[in-house]
Amino acid sequence: MKLLPKVALSGLLTLSLMGAAQSVQAQVTINVNPPSWGPAAPAGTQYYYVPEYGGYYDLRDQQYIVQRDGRWTRVRNISGYNPANFHPVVLDYRGTQPWTLIGRHRQLYPASLPPGQVKRLESGKGLPPGQAKKLGYGGNGNGNGKGHGKGKH
Repeated sequence: MKLLPKVALSGLLTLSLMGAAQSVQAQVTINVNPPSWGPAAPAGTQYYYVPEYGGYYDLRDQQYIVQRDGRWTRVRNISGYNPANFHPVVLDYRGTQPWTLIGRHRQLYPASLPPGQVKRLESGKGLPPGQAKKLGYGGNGNGNGKGHGKGKH
C-alpha cells in the first residue's frame, strides 16, 4: 500500500513540473553598446531621438532613421552632420516605427536646445535673462498667450 501513494505523488510532481516548464517563456534582452557620441542607455533601449536632424538612431541596427521625400528611411551615415554635436535623447519605445511619435518628440526636445535644458525651462531656470522669452518659452506669465515649456517650431 505504501507504493501506491509514492507513485501518485511522483506523478503529480511530474505533472506540476511540466506545467511550470510550459509556462516559463524565454525573454531575451539584447545589450548594445551605445555609439561614442551617445549617452548610456538602459538595457533593452532601442532608439535615440536626435533633435539636430529630427530623426532617430536605432541602437540595435546601428542605423540612422531620417525623413527623405516624405518617407522614413534607414541609412548608415548622414552627410552634413557631425555626431559629436548631437544631443540624443534615450527613448522608452519598443517597436519598429518610432516616427509615429515624431510630433511629440519634436515638441519635447526642440533642436535649438539640448534635451536637459527643456526641463530647466519648465521650472523657470537655466537660460540667461531674456533668452527664454526670445525662444518663445513664455516669460513673465502676463497672459501673452505663449505657453510655458513650448518653443516655436
